[in-house]
Amino acid sequence: MFEGWENFYLITGGSAGALIGLMFVVVTLTAGRDRDEVERGKHLYTSPIVWHLAVILALSAGAMAPTMPAIAFGWLAAGLALIGATMGVRSTIGIARRPGAPKSPLFDLFWYGIAPAIAYVGLGAAALTVLTGRPWANSAIGADLLALLMISIHAEWDLVTYLAPIAKPEGGQDR
Repeated sequence: MFEGWENFYLITGGSAGALIGLMFVVVTLTAGRDRDEVERGKHLYTSPIVWHLAVILALSAGAMAPTMPAIAFGWLAAGLALIGATMGVRSTIGIARRPGAPKSPLFDLFWYGIAPAIAYVGLGAAALTVLTGRPWANSAIGADLLALLMISIHAEWDLVTYLAPIAKPEGGQDR
């Protein structure tokens, strides 16, 4: 189904896998923070980013699997889109109820909740193009996975720049 797209999915899936590894580094920056803040951040910020990247990785692998039929790929993408859109709505509501950074609640609402939810609605629509055999289905899936990757890169960078200045170097003294 995805003939000619091998390099795209190799790069996209590989990037997502590497960024999942980088999230382990991001999580270490939460050491020494208030436990309630870390738990809230995990549910609204960190875990959804890992989910987005895992979706990209899984669908990239599915697109490269030589024996995966288009119908199975379409249903897989549709199911992941439904879960992802739900997570985006959950994050949006959670951030709206208790904004973590008072200077930027709209920024967080958009980048951690609304933008991913929109991307997952797009993924759902792209899954329908696969299921209905549209000739542009490959482009729809590719564009949506790239959008999710860009949203995830932005969110991961935002988390690092938010957490790093507060992190303390070895010895426990502020920078």
